[in-house]
Amino acid sequence: MRFITTFLALLLTSSVFAETWVCSSVDDSGENFNDTFIRTSNGFDQPRDGGLLIFAWEIIHEDESVLVLHTTTTGNAVGAYFYTSITQIEKNGEKRFIQTIISPMNTVQLITKGQCEVLE
Repeated sequence: MRFITTFLALLLTSSVFAETWVCSSVDDSGENFNDTFIRTSNGFDQPRDGGLLIFAWEIIHEDESVLVLHTTTTGNAVGAYFYTSITQIEKNGEKRFIQTIISPMNTVQLITKGQCEVLE
C-alpha cells in the first residue's frame, strides 16, 4: 500500500512540474520571437541562447485564469544589463500574454504582447 501511495504522489507531483508555456510575439520589424517558460519547484525557468542563459521567474500570482511572473536580472560586470520584468499570461480563452521590461540603467522600457500555448 505504501508503494502505491508513494507512486501516486510522485506521478501527481511530476505532472505539475511538466507545465511549459511557449509565448510568441512579433517585433516591429516583423520578426517572430518565442519565449519558453518551464515550471519548476520554485516558479518558472526561461532558457535563452540555446540554454546558455536561464532566467528564473517567480510566481507573483496564479489562479485558474491568469499567471503573473516576475524576474529581476543583474549583470555581473560594470555597464552590464539590469532590468525588471513582469509577464502576465492568460490561461483561458485566447491565451494572450503581455510582458513589460524596465531597465532604469539603460533607459529601456519594452512592452511585448502575443499569444501563448501550454504544453503539458
